Amino acid sequence: MIETLVVGGVILSVLVVGNLLLTLALVGRLRALQELIANQVVLRDPALPQKGEPVGSFEATTLEGETFTDAVLREGKTLVGFFTTGCRPCSSLRKQLVDSPPGVPLMAFVEGDPDDPQTLELGASLKQVARVAFLTEGDSVTRAIKQAGYPTLVLVERGVVAASGHHLHEVLP
Repeated sequence: MIETLVVGGVILSVLVVGNLLLTLALVGRLRALQELIANQVVLRDPALPQKGEPVGSFEATTLEGETFTDAVLREGKTLVGFFTTGCRPCSSLRKQLVDSPPGVPLMAFVEGDPDDPQTLELGASLKQVARVAFLTEGDSVTRAIKQAGYPTLVLVERGVVAASGHHLHEVLP
């Protein structure tokens, strides 16, 4: 009987020590994650263009038939946005831009079939505050600016990326 109690006590002690070590490991990991969040390391998408990167060369045609090239981005500041249909964050950002236009010129690239009514509607709504062009797969614009998903916003100043993000507050103060 005493032998059973000793074995049970040893097993209970091992479980308590194991639980304590696991709890300490979780607390350590939680502190590391809190530190990353405080430094906003986790919040930045690593696929976004980095500050200081030059914009490559590209050419696009706006809805009005104008040619829009990287040469335009070498003067002053321009906000470049990438949007697509069926994307909730894109819809929210579009509404935000239309309701409160940014204080800098905006060039919006809309991915999708130009014959699709939803793509046309998205382009038309952005046209209120931006020059708009449609993107096709493998477009030179995507390679030149290194778009990272939808929506992507890139603030370009004199041909160089000044800020990038998926939200307006990440690129404009």
